[in-house]
Amino acid sequence: MWDYSFAIPSLMILGLLMSNYFLLKRLPLRVDRYFVDLLIIEAIVISSNIISSWACEEYRDLPRTIVILTNMVFFIFFAIQGQAFFAFTCSFLGLDPSENKFRTFLCQLPLIFNELVIISSPWTKAIYSVDETGYHRGKYYMLIVFIFFFYILFSAYVSIVYRKNIKRRRELYGIAIYLVLLCIGLTCRTFIPQFLLMDTFCIMAILTINLVFMNPDFYIDIRTRLFNTEGLRMYLNEMNSKKHFVIAAFIINHYEEVVEIYGRKQMDNGIGLIGSYLKKTFPDLLLFYYRSGRFIIIAKPDVDMDDILTDIENRFSEPWTSDDTELYLNVSFTKIDCNCTRYSTDAILNVLANSLEFVSNTENETYIISETQFDASEESTTIKRCLEKSIESNSVEIFLQPIVDAHTYELVGAESLCRIRDYEGNIIPPGKFISIAESNGRINQLGEQVFENTCKFISENSLSSFNMKWINVNLSTAQFMKNDLAHTFEAFTKKYNVNPSEIHLEITEAAIIDESIMKSQIQEIQKIGFVFALDDYGTGYSNASRLKHFPFINVKIDMSLVWDYCAAPDQMLPMLIETLKSNGYSITAEGIETLEMAKAMTEIGCDYLQGWYFSKPIPPDEFIAKYKKS
Repeated sequence: MWDYSFAIPSLMILGLLMSNYFLLKRLPLRVDRYFVDLLIIEAIVISSNIISSWACEEYRDLPRTIVILTNMVFFIFFAIQGQAFFAFTCSFLGLDPSENKFRTFLCQLPLIFNELVIISSPWTKAIYSVDETGYHRGKYYMLIVFIFFFYILFSAYVSIVYRKNIKRRRELYGIAIYLVLLCIGLTCRTFIPQFLLMDTFCIMAILTINLVFMNPDFYIDIRTRLFNTEGLRMYLNEMNSKKHFVIAAFIINHYEEVVEIYGRKQMDNGIGLIGSYLKKTFPDLLLFYYRSGRFIIIAKPDVDMDDILTDIENRFSEPWTSDDTELYLNVSFTKIDCNCTRYSTDAILNVLANSLEFVSNTENETYIISETQFDASEESTTIKRCLEKSIESNSVEIFLQPIVDAHTYELVGAESLCRIRDYEGNIIPPGKFISIAESNGRINQLGEQVFENTCKFISENSLSSFNMKWINVNLSTAQFMKNDLAHTFEAFTKKYNVNPSEIHLEITEAAIIDESIMKSQIQEIQKIGFVFALDDYGTGYSNASRLKHFPFINVKIDMSLVWDYCAAPDQMLPMLIETLKSNGYSITAEGIETLEMAKAMTEIGCDYLQGWYFSKPIPPDEFIAKYKKS
């Protein structure tokens, strides 16, 4: 009555797949656990399908109870099978059932209802029945097919809704393929049930999952055979906020220099030897290779990490032999000494990387990471996101700080300063985001938006209506190195019909490193009509004689020099200002906070003053309300 020619080979293929999968080194992820559940359930389904089919054929020679029970086991696990494929799909998409238990319960309701109907079938005959004439389909047999199909459709639905969680296009195709295979299997189960074909299509679906999603080598580093960076990130993403664990790490000191000394091939062999040692010595720990000579160790809270690090340190006191070459390597350690589960994966990885870099350069004793480092990293990550959002949405703002005549205290100019906001709309101090923008390459887009907003302000509000002559705009070193900077600025001035002479470009003293590049860039920008001021004078390497090579019209004395002079007056700053003025520069003193400081700077020859005594940087609308003449 039933054809087993497809089911038995399918069971054998599944056995080979399970044997191979369980022998491989696997990262303990949720998606892995769901895949193992799927393998076990499928093995039970195929086995019980064969056994129950055989029992139905031999119903005359077997007790009716046996025939009923074997069919019940098959139908119970057949129903679970559909939900298991759905659960795997959700786990791959990163959906955690524990995050919303009520929603999870709703997803399980069809399965619960299905199981109740199946269990009641010996009495209700809803799904199947067994009598003197053998096995018969019940009136509501199609219920199990419909609910299985429901889970297939629901899997497709969540895949579409959460498709952003799918990293690679091949994974999206993989989901589509195994869901289609399950649909074909259900069709075979419905219309040609005598051929146990659905099991074959389920095995094909599982093979698709294994090939596309479940290759453990995705998370294994080739040289060390430890888990790799992607595996570390995946594990932290899943484990964070779920349970406490202990993390430590070590780094080969001055790794790049060591590679140059021993050669890449020898060091690769050495890294492999270290990985083999760690796996053999600490088989119960999660071990990761985090690139560039960095190793991460994750253990349960009851593990004595100090003893483990001591053992590793003792091993590194001996050479590592690679191809008859002895590698003498020094390592430094860091350990997280707080509950890091409340921090994001990016924060953990950033703190570990920064700490390892620090100990590698200083070669201190084990560096202990506390909550302070995590809080700073979390803040930095938040600022990075706010910076990205501000730039992408073109919402970078300018605040204006007045510059006044040193003798009359009348407004003569202003400085346009960059501001961005956090997610609550609060201003983020520039000292916190400027360095980030410089390090991640966003400083150019940031500077362009500041320049454009300044041009827009001038076009909408004539400077003469404020009795101002100019607005200063800062240029970062990275921004100043752009080859098309002159063209970009010219385009903005034409767009807003602004005279370039109304904008003074400020360059920090620290930017004066390569004089040839600076001269060439300044000449190109000067041709358009811009003029230049030197910012933060007194903090870099330049001197008064070097300034003669550059066409600055104004030198801004850094606030540190201003404060030092006002706290303890001497002849150094007055002589410096006299020298600069004798060479034709006007002088601006920054950081003026009191009337006494303003008078002192005026007395030693400053032309302009800027600081909180006159006004802190304020938004354009406040600046207009405060300074614009009627």
